[in-house]
Amino acid sequence: MYQGAVAHRDSAGNAGVIGPGDVQWMTAASGVVHEELHEADWATKGGIFQAIQLWVNLPRSQKMSVPRYQTILKAQIPTVEIARGVGRLRVIAGAFQGYKGPARTVTPIELYDLELVAGGGAEVFLPDGHNTSLFIVRGLVSANSSNDAGEAELIVCKRAGASVVIEAREDSRLLILSGLPIKEPIARYGPFVMNSKIELVQALEDYKAGKMGHLS
Repeated sequence: MYQGAVAHRDSAGNAGVIGPGDVQWMTAASGVVHEELHEADWATKGGIFQAIQLWVNLPRSQKMSVPRYQTILKAQIPTVEIARGVGRLRVIAGAFQGYKGPARTVTPIELYDLELVAGGGAEVFLPDGHNTSLFIVRGLVSANSSNDAGEAELIVCKRAGASVVIEAREDSRLLILSGLPIKEPIARYGPFVMNSKIELVQALEDYKAGKMGHLS
């Protein structure tokens, strides 16, 4: 969450509110009914709402595990100062320079929130062979001498190699996303993500039968 506030609740009994700098991490797994709404007090006052929602696939062996929810507050997320004072990096998931992010993931994931001043740069080491992308929230950056990318654009890195050199042309903020490829077939319909059409049909039947719970 960058600006605004969101209130979450789900059929497993979890609830939480996140504001600027906070993160919510929900693992739907075998299925959960949930809602995210503008938090009541914030909605009354109004303002700019800015957030990013990411979807992470689960391997077949974990798709039917028990759902879980994590409210991760800004104060729980470690911040690493970049050398020469050119920026800072928040470790949401994975690890960076000995700092471990609070998000509990099913598969190996690195998720960093990076801010750089204009003219600043950072070298980030990520696991070789991971799928890695950089989403630009604001500003203008390049990675490994790529073409410059601006607000709401995505830089997709090659899997080979572990070093990503990021250079900011303007004051910039970006999300660094890196994860181990699952290498399994994907079947998707609406919010349901399985490995085959047969599994999708079963998931829909489970939802209709109330096996994923209800919100009153």
